[in-house]
Amino acid sequence: MRSVLPPDWTIAHVPEPAWSSDTGIDAVYEIEAAENARGRIHIAIKRHLEPRDLPRVLRVMSAYEERLPGETLRRSGRVIVASYISPRVRELLAAEHTGWFDSAGNLRLQLPQPLIFIDRHGADRNPYPAPDRPLRSLRGRAAARIVRALMDGQGYRGVRELASDAGVSAATSSRVLDLLARESLVERDPGGAITATRKRSLMRRWVEDYGVTLSNHAVPVLAARGVDRVLHDLRDYPGRYSLTMGAALQAYLPPERAAVAPLALLALYVDNAVTAQRDLGLRATQRGANVLLIEPFDDVVHQNATARDRLRYVSPAQAIADLLTGPGRSAEEAAQLIELLATTDPEWNR
Repeated sequence: MRSVLPPDWTIAHVPEPAWSSDTGIDAVYEIEAAENARGRIHIAIKRHLEPRDLPRVLRVMSAYEERLPGETLRRSGRVIVASYISPRVRELLAAEHTGWFDSAGNLRLQLPQPLIFIDRHGADRNPYPAPDRPLRSLRGRAAARIVRALMDGQGYRGVRELASDAGVSAATSSRVLDLLARESLVERDPGGAITATRKRSLMRRWVEDYGVTLSNHAVPVLAARGVDRVLHDLRDYPGRYSLTMGAALQAYLPPERAAVAPLALLALYVDNAVTAQRDLGLRATQRGANVLLIEPFDDVVHQNATARDRLRYVSPAQAIADLLTGPGRSAEEAAQLIELLATTDPEWNR
């Protein structure tokens, strides 16, 4: 805190009252600004912090604060300290107006008096992994299949049912679900079955480990006669393909709604980019590409594809993941598709 506050401000440790010894508050500091405005920071220190731990930690901190005088509480803030605080935990803490600090350089400090708001970004991956740690990444085929099965489906499902839907082993399904439960991305009943999925949050978590041009092999090419001609030719294309990104958004939008951006880049998954380039009459280019041929990292990208007007489109969830990690205004297009899905599936609201 001293490194981020003005040098003429003071920070002093506040002795805790006798009743605070079992509250979970590990330290209290008073910050005094140059103009004599004073505020207090209540600090809780955790060795490890998972999203599922937060309700209990915050409940304990609230119980401590409820015993403070009203004036003291009005000029107080919270900070949770851990060796590493993940992006998901930071997201949940921000929603509870709680700050954080970790050894990986992430810091948020906020106080109503003196008025402070400091947000310093550090690492988004844990630099201190345990040697025998549980699964912590959604990178790879198996995790992608589980994530896609959750986002494409709805309702109550057991571990084995989900594994069957995703085409992975029950053991793999269980490991991925343990990760998602730790990060409060799914809710499970006592038997371990999934009762709810926070699809919007799950999507944000997945694209930390997935990227349309990073996870797949993408080849930019030029359609000299424009993307509309490519769409026309795809109706008779004999190979397997699935359109994604902006084209998929336009396909899923109702006729009365326009996409937030015109279709400037036509992106599609194909089995072989060289063959598709030849058969569709596309040209290699170093600049000005208007078509992206993508060889997928796994066939899951084609799962639950939809046929409309003799064209094939990836599922909405796959389109959102590709848009969130794509160029230009793709993130805005992803937001538009998420809002559309949320009108019929409430799990996309969380």
